[in-house]
Amino acid sequence: MKFSSKNIENLNENKAVTSNSNGKKCIGCGHFLHVEDSKKPGYVKDIKIQDYCLRCFKIKYYNSLVEQEINDKDFIEILDNINKESKKIRYYYVIDIFDLPGSRITWLESLIASKEVVIVINKIDLMPKSVKREKILTYIKNLFSGTALKDSKIILSSSLKPAYVEELFNEIKKVDYDQYVVGISNAGKSSLINAMLKSNNQISSIVASRYVNTTLDRIKIEFNEKNTIFDTPGLVKHHHIANATPTTYWDFFFFTKEIYQKTYQLEAGQTIFYGGIAWITFQEGINPLNNHRSRNATNFHFYVNRNLPLHRTKALNAQNYFRKNRHYLAPRLSDNDAEFETKEFKFTNSENVDLHISGLGWVNFKTYPGLKISITVPKTNMGVKIHLLPALI
Repeated sequence: MKFSSKNIENLNENKAVTSNSNGKKCIGCGHFLHVEDSKKPGYVKDIKIQDYCLRCFKIKYYNSLVEQEINDKDFIEILDNINKESKKIRYYYVIDIFDLPGSRITWLESLIASKEVVIVINKIDLMPKSVKREKILTYIKNLFSGTALKDSKIILSSSLKPAYVEELFNEIKKVDYDQYVVGISNAGKSSLINAMLKSNNQISSIVASRYVNTTLDRIKIEFNEKNTIFDTPGLVKHHHIANATPTTYWDFFFFTKEIYQKTYQLEAGQTIFYGGIAWITFQEGINPLNNHRSRNATNFHFYVNRNLPLHRTKALNAQNYFRKNRHYLAPRLSDNDAEFETKEFKFTNSENVDLHISGLGWVNFKTYPGLKISITVPKTNMGVKIHLLPALI
């Protein structure tokens, strides 16, 4: 079924804003224009000749919502206002399946838990085809079982597959009250909305609008008279390893193709490098599950972006390898004098686990008493999130 569409509306109803003593403003959203950071609202390439910020320009001329970032404090204020404005609303909480711990925000979950929440696990089509849908749903349900969102509905989605887009849109059509899409930057919120607009032939309606208005905090989109959703800016990825690298390398950290698995049988004292940015070391352990000849070896399964290079070396050579090759490896760090921090894990029992590093996917392995590993990552302002979860695959 196809739906009509109204134009994207400006929530504060400001039709146009001209420049003032503090600088030039976007005539679409009213935000001050700047050239510093394309991820921040108000960004333009040339303030003198451009009247629309990047976000408004993309909507008006390319029919595409552009995800931009907002800081935690401003977003909390937005949520407080939303929760006060409407007694009955629904939140779609979008999470990247390749960064489950890193794309979750506990304070956000607490703030939206008082309302109706649907958890949207995005980019699901990029998982290995051997992983069944039912298994993923059960895994996510267990992941949220002890949280404020334990009773929330879960939808598996993707902006690239029509069937997944249709499933999400069918859920939205059931609701005739306000619905908000929230989540961390690069989780894919705006891409999902763009895909729903395209699949329902609504792009032409947006193009035909004489004036496309946006706001800093949210964009209102009406699929029809009953179904309205609001797109919100993405929250800053505080704990993502991409923050330690130039943006030119960010394609290594955000998945657009099926995740890649590479298995290494490591012996104690061996290290695997992720390009030139981080490394994992198997420090010690005698695997009781292996036969006598290979008891010093343990299998580690790396689930990473297929373009991300992995390199094996001896742990004793790790620092020297990094110093010699850091300027030639890709991806590499922004700061040549970056400091590092190491997190160690020592296990006392046997289980199948996934070790997630925000931005780098995860490492799957079976633990046993005495197994000890370490992860070394660059120091960032908020730290790179490293989290141990039960195995998904």
